[in-house]
Amino acid sequence: MEICRAVAQKLNRPFSAETVDFDSVIPAVISGKADLAAAGITITEDRKKNVDFSIPYVKTGIVVIYKKSNPFKDTEQLKGKKVGVQSGTTSETFVLEQLKQEPERTKSPAEATASLKSGRVDFVIADIDPAKNCVKGEEDLAISDFITSEEYAIAIKKGQPALLQAINDTITELKANGKLAEWVKQFTEESDKLKDK
Repeated sequence: MEICRAVAQKLNRPFSAETVDFDSVIPAVISGKADLAAAGITITEDRKKNVDFSIPYVKTGIVVIYKKSNPFKDTEQLKGKKVGVQSGTTSETFVLEQLKQEPERTKSPAEATASLKSGRVDFVIADIDPAKNCVKGEEDLAISDFITSEEYAIAIKKGQPALLQAINDTITELKANGKLAEWVKQFTEESDKLKDK
């Protein structure tokens, strides 16, 4: 959100943010309801067909959340199992395309993790940062190493080169002056504190 605020300042335009379900983010940009989307959106070839992406601002990946009583070893172990994911994410795509099966879809990684704890799913796949929050303070849960490598970027409606350039220039400046790294650290710490409560 801070990157978007900085873009608005660069363009001398008002800034407002709206929270929507993750699977509504890209459609909001395509339809023009939102000028841009920044919600931990991974760059994928499929999404590139519908929106333009900025340069990446964070490198990340997805991991497996598992019960320590049922340790995760490799992705072959996930086949034929109930795997919880947040709907509309690359975690869902991974289950569909790599495991060739239907995932157990939820609205958030936290909801998927609750299903894991209650035994409704066998494993959960999620982005690393939400996964860390989901297992924090949970003695019986753990997370795997990355099973993919991904990059987050800002998405905009296709055919807006001036806006895309402004976003890319802003990200480049924020990387160079250290603000981006500072924000990532700040928001990760804030998220960890919320999980502790």
